[in-house]
Amino acid sequence: MIEDPHSSLLESCLQGKSKALEELIQFFQPKVFSLALKFLWNPEDAEDATQEILVKVITNLGGFRRESKLSTWIYKIASNHLINVKKSNLETKHIHFRNIRDELHKTQNNLPSHLIGQTDSNLEEDSNSNVSNLVLHVQVACTYAILQSLTRKYRMAYLLGDVFSISSEEGGLVMGIKPESYRQLLSRARNQLEQFLGKECSLSKSTNPCQCKNRIRYATKVGRIRSYLKLSEQMKLDGRWKQMKPLLPETTKIRKAAEIYRNQPNFLPKKNQLESIRTLLDNSFPFSAR
Repeated sequence: MIEDPHSSLLESCLQGKSKALEELIQFFQPKVFSLALKFLWNPEDAEDATQEILVKVITNLGGFRRESKLSTWIYKIASNHLINVKKSNLETKHIHFRNIRDELHKTQNNLPSHLIGQTDSNLEEDSNSNVSNLVLHVQVACTYAILQSLTRKYRMAYLLGDVFSISSEEGGLVMGIKPESYRQLLSRARNQLEQFLGKECSLSKSTNPCQCKNRIRYATKVGRIRSYLKLSEQMKLDGRWKQMKPLLPETTKIRKAAEIYRNQPNFLPKKNQLESIRTLLDNSFPFSAR
């Protein structure tokens, strides 16, 4: 029998206990949103996908056969949904690594005039919180966009394995393939990202051409980081934002792609989606009124 840390929560949910259903949503919402945000890039699309995935989880909970852990089953629903969801505007542009490389090389600008003089050491000391904040969001927007160069199956395999640290056996269950097939997907995705970041991104190697602080002007001008800034600002208002400094270029070794993606802020949806899910379910489950 599979040992599942959420077995008692599952039993309570199946018994129709509203508090348990709320607890399940509250626990898995940030995990599903984190996966959706990295997979889709756009925060608004990720919020919509998260809500749709959680509704699928709740409405299909009675059909869960317990052939895996509850978390694996939820990741499977999330994976299927994200792989099959309508392509985003970014994806319809057929993003490739060479397109991103060309853009990165063309958009390396000096810092805006009022920020000139801020060096990496300044950022490390956080002497200018505005620079630090902008660099952090540039890093997130840029690295998540780079993931869009991977095909959807490669992207999902990479996120599950290298970012969420799921085993090949569990990854295979999530994606509906054999563990060895999952390992092949993960290996190919990892190689593609390592090759690109290893040659272009200063977070991987400090001497690489793309420097985060030199992307601030361009990213701000074209609105590339606007959605992420709005998301963090809302989290700050709600007291949910955990302040963190941007990742700095590694000078002593080559940083692996997985380290870059694991050292990102834990973004949460702009608002708790419990109320919206209640409405969408149309009283199908006995949530208690607050």
